[in-house]
Amino acid sequence: MKLINARQVWTEAQHESNASISAAAIDRAATAPLKSGSRMRRHEAVFAAIGDDKEERIQVVRQKISISDTRRTPVGRSTARAAHLATIGKVLRAIDTLPFQVQQFGHYLYHPCMTMVHVLNAEKLIWNDVDFSALTDAKAAKAHYMITMALQSYKIESHGGEQWGPARVAEGMLKLYGVRIEPKVWDRDWKDVWNFLREAISEVDVQALQPVWQVIFDEKSEDAA
Repeated sequence: MKLINARQVWTEAQHESNASISAAAIDRAATAPLKSGSRMRRHEAVFAAIGDDKEERIQVVRQKISISDTRRTPVGRSTARAAHLATIGKVLRAIDTLPFQVQQFGHYLYHPCMTMVHVLNAEKLIWNDVDFSALTDAKAAKAHYMITMALQSYKIESHGGEQWGPARVAEGMLKLYGVRIEPKVWDRDWKDVWNFLREAISEVDVQALQPVWQVIFDEKSEDAA
């Protein structure tokens, strides 16, 4: 694993690229030469009836697949492979040291397979972390819905995209929640709220990434020693 930055490392640590048995079997079937003769033993396979279907019996070829066939990295690179897995383990343990909702927030931003659990916990964490008591009840309610937009905008920015503008925020709130805000008065009514939310999100992001950065620092220190 290349230790470029904490965001990249968080993402890459969530999935393992080793091929599965079935994937290796598919690759082997697609590329292997055809065989014939007595070495190709055939066996009868029974497919149970479903609904009005009848039981089917067909002749199939039995082949063995070795676990070694599932390795994508050559045996000669086993030391590098072990180091790669060890680093992933350190990153996952570091993430586990975070409070649950902070973990979920980090997964919302950087997990390759984001879920609604990540979304709900990220939104709840930010909502609990901000104080909108100075706003009217009506404006605070809309600010609550704006959290979703601020998180999505920040997520896009963290992956190299552009921050959402007033028109896109207003469109998202209307489509997702049926809540209307007016982009024309953004600077007067919503700019401070938006910046306040972004600051809160950024602070939690720093907290979430801190233990991952520590792993990166420790790994690079060991390599340099």
